[in-house]
Parts: sequence; C-alpha cells; structure tokens
Amino acid sequence: MGSFSRSSPLFALLFSFALASPASALPLYLTMPDAPDIASAFITVTYDAAIDSLEAFGTAITFDDGLGQQLIRDGTFNLTATIDGGGALSSGSLTIGGNIGGPGPTPPPTLRTGTLTAFGFPDSGGDPLEFLFEVTGGNLAGRYGGTGGVILSLLSGGFDGTTFDADFGTSGANAVADTSVPEPGTLPLVLLGSVGLAAAARRRRRASNLRWSMRSPGAL
Repeated sequence: MGSFSRSSPLFALLFSFALASPASALPLYLTMPDAPDIASAFITVTYDAAIDSLEAFGTAITFDDGLGQQLIRDGTFNLTATIDGGGALSSGSLTIGGNIGGPGPTPPPTLRTGTLTAFGFPDSGGDPLEFLFEVTGGNLAGRYGGTGGVILSLLSGGFDGTTFDADFGTSGANAVADTSVPEPGTLPLVLLGSVGLAAAARRRRRASNLRWSMRSPGAL
C-alpha cells in the first residue's frame, strides 16, 4: 500500500493510539506506517447540520500484514459521528468488516470496531477530518492496540470551512481510507494537545464558577 501521511489528499488513515480523551476540533496530526493496513474505498460522506450527523459508508478492499496485500471480499467501512456546529464531537462509532483472502461467510466477519473519542481538522479548516477511537472488538483488534485514529479526506464536495453550521458531503462514492498502527512520536503530540484542551476547559469552568459566585447573594 505504501507509506501515507496526514498530508495525502487521497486517503483516510486509521491506526492505533493509547488514548482516551475528550473530543477536540484541533488538528490531531496523525501519521501511519505501511502495515498492518486496511485500505477502503468508494466511501460516501455526508453531514446533516440540522441533526449534527456525519456518516461515512464504503468498502474495505485490501489488508496488508507487512508480508503482502490480501483482497478483502464483501468488505465494509462504516463511520458515524455526532458533531455540533462548533465542531465538537459528542459520540460516534466505527465498524470495518470483510473476508480477508477470499470468499467467506455471509454476512462477513467484523474486522474492527471502535467508539469515537476525539475529533479534529486543520487550523485553516477543510480536509482532512481526523478522529480517535477506542477499539471495542473485531478479528484484527489485537494488531492495532487499544485505540485508533482516522484521517478522512472527502476528495470532492467536502468540508472546506472551520465550523459545522452547514450541510456538506462527497459528490459520489469517491472517498478512500487506510488503517494502520501509529508512527512513534504521534501519541505524545496528541496527548499534549489533549492536556492543553483539558486545561483550557478547567480554566473556563473556574471562570464561570467565579462569575456565578460574584452574582450570588452574600458574595464578596
């Protein structure tokens, strides 16, 4: 499959991290190596601003274990997320399925499932959309660790702003995706960003509590 990075305009990248943190609308700076890797394609992406709903559905096509690529038959790639107008993720899930190496049972087995835990996109707005998720199951879960990440590029008709106050989506089933483990050095960057977000949230809560106390009867 070759090596890809968050700057690639053609791929959504999924890979593993040891992280469980609140969602963010800052870039996550995710990177990936060559393997293990699941490549998906023909992904349709839509966002409905009225209900804060993002959906991405497509086809898992190959699996690379580092020794070579194998076809995935009857593959599926499904990601759903609830993202408000300010770009904050409140919930979501990821499921990838298929038969690796040839025909298999119908419906095909689940290769990987996860619960979305964080979201981000570039400071300038637009593609790619990045997600982190906690791995919850699937036949390949053991190859990726406890959590994972997604970089989703829409290719056409996609998100090109900095807020989620309007509908958007692909103009056909033409987005693509990859899955892999994280490159060394990626996790500290994500953790650092998460610590900053948590600190900012605590500061906002303290400021809000102080303003409320100053309005209360008997406040100094």
